[in-house]
Amino acid sequence: MTQASLQTLVLVNAMLSILLCAAFCVAWRMLLRLRRLFQEIAPVGALTNARGPQPGDVCPGGAFATLDGQSMALAGGAMPRLLLFVSATCPISRKVIPIARNVCARERLDFVLAGDDTAAVQEHFAHQTGTEPARFINDPALGRALEVDKLPAAFLLDQQGVLIARGLVNNREHLESLLNAWESGFDTVQAYITHSRKAGRTAG
Repeated sequence: MTQASLQTLVLVNAMLSILLCAAFCVAWRMLLRLRRLFQEIAPVGALTNARGPQPGDVCPGGAFATLDGQSMALAGGAMPRLLLFVSATCPISRKVIPIARNVCARERLDFVLAGDDTAAVQEHFAHQTGTEPARFINDPALGRALEVDKLPAAFLLDQQGVLIARGLVNNREHLESLLNAWESGFDTVQAYITHSRKAGRTAG
């Protein structure tokens, strides 16, 4: 190999090394930007409704009819309660019910379904979803009192019937956002994220 060829090879290797270092720096900056982007957009919490009882309000008193012919009050349970409004004609309801049941078992929450369809339809739906009739409130008065207009709608209540959090839930992340709001002391997970961002800017 001639001296000129050797110098050319060294020069090419040096240029490749510079290009690799530049590519690494660009990739690192892109990674940092992506991390910041995900911090800005996640997590997505349950969509809250400005109508009806809000977190901190006492939910409607009285007892509401269940599918077993008995009745159930929202207050007075041994554990906090997740009340999930569903419908047999709503495919998202069918998807969310087992997820909600799993979350409640893990977090030690009392799980109750609610709706306002005919008794025959609800009994068939309860059988399909493995829900005990005593754990299924089928009373249109409850939906009117809580002003439920879209499904599936979840209400997290404490033992005294005070509303902790509420929102439309389509997946596990939405359900867990209700718990996050409860644990953080904020009404919604969106409020918690906003507070965290402000605190981060102040600290920075």
